[in-house]
Amino acid sequence: MKKIFALLALVLVVTGCTVQELDDNLERVIDTTLADEAKLSNQNFDGYQYYLPREVSLVDKMDYNTVLMYKNNKMYLYVDIISYFHKKTETYEVDDDLYFSKILNYNGKKGYINIDKQEDKYYIEIEYNYGRIEAYSNEENLNNTVLNALYILKTLKYNDIVINSLIGENKIEYQEEKYTLFESDAADNNYLDIIEDDEKYVEEDKEGEILIDEDSIQLDKDESLNN
Repeated sequence: MKKIFALLALVLVVTGCTVQELDDNLERVIDTTLADEAKLSNQNFDGYQYYLPREVSLVDKMDYNTVLMYKNNKMYLYVDIISYFHKKTETYEVDDDLYFSKILNYNGKKGYINIDKQEDKYYIEIEYNYGRIEAYSNEENLNNTVLNALYILKTLKYNDIVINSLIGENKIEYQEEKYTLFESDAADNNYLDIIEDDEKYVEEDKEGEILIDEDSIQLDKDESLNN
């Protein structure tokens, strides 16, 4: 029997909304997504697992870096098992120069979300639960992109036995450095390139709550967003 998690209904972003309304919507997305723990998982790798929403596809994986795709925009996931192994803690600060910046602290898991508006696109950077996701989004898909990214990071679970066998004291030759896509020289790679998409997405319009189950994670949207 499927477990259905009902999230608080979110105020949808509509054309012509103010920056304050966008901020309020993002706050609701974050709070309702991270408020509760989640036990779902459908992706299993060496030392960790997580839940990949149905609307998000796995494109490529190398070491602890994974390329995902949502709405024809790439999302880059990095899982930092070294920091997890050493239980490393970071000190985060809000960046007031950005479009949106918030410290995350839910159920003992910490991190941050930064969003930088770049012309008609939004650059999203989220670090949470020893994982990190970077992505671009347009305004129409901003809330859904944040929701999916947060849910992936929220459901990260670590296997201590496997991780210890990989980087514990008995593995002195393990190279303790981050294998991350995010710090690559932009001039030498195509990471975080935007794939332009002219196709319009129309989803069923619903009033009421947002449902998350084992098959999908989706933020219902008003069809007016696509006009």
